[in-house]
Amino acid sequence: MEEMFIKADIRKGSGKSITRKLRNQGNIPAIIYGRDIETQMLSVSVREWKRLSKYLKRNTILRMQIKKNGDTKEMPVMVKEIQHHPYKDNILHIDFLHVSMERKIEVEVPVHLVGQAKGLINNGIVEQHLRTIVVECMPGQIPDRIDVDVTDLDIGDSIHISDISYPGLRFLENPEIAIVTVIPPESEEKAVTEEGAESEKKEA
Repeated sequence: MEEMFIKADIRKGSGKSITRKLRNQGNIPAIIYGRDIETQMLSVSVREWKRLSKYLKRNTILRMQIKKNGDTKEMPVMVKEIQHHPYKDNILHIDFLHVSMERKIEVEVPVHLVGQAKGLINNGIVEQHLRTIVVECMPGQIPDRIDVDVTDLDIGDSIHISDISYPGLRFLENPEIAIVTVIPPESEEKAVTEEGAESEKKEA
């Protein structure tokens, strides 16, 4: 994958008046932190961010170029958090995390269901329990998504975390957690629930 670069400047000071001034000048207040670096306050131009954001995916590794006193320092980073304005189409603040390309990190990776479950023929319903999975891997091995093939699932079948594997990934979730299940049609499920409730009444 082609490397993506983002330019940033060191900013001095904090507080509402300073961040408001930055935004009025067409910049976004930001911060970078991490295990191996000192936390620094930054600013990123709105134009720079808009250029980049249309190509940005979850967990993308960026090469950040930070300008300070005429020098430029480059480091790998990830976007950790973006703070949006509550009702305007503005970004108020961005948190960047410095990463080491030689050390494993924990990230959330989206889950993508592949195929058509066998149980759909009998009006079964595919119920996805996990939308993301927390994994540990090297930064260069982070997948865009984890594909889970549901083709062989019939009604009552599930796929658990223990049923899948990906090269270079270590799953940090409980292996017994179900990712996806094919449940009976709503009418059957309702009938079973009502039957159970009626049985409980008789026993009482």
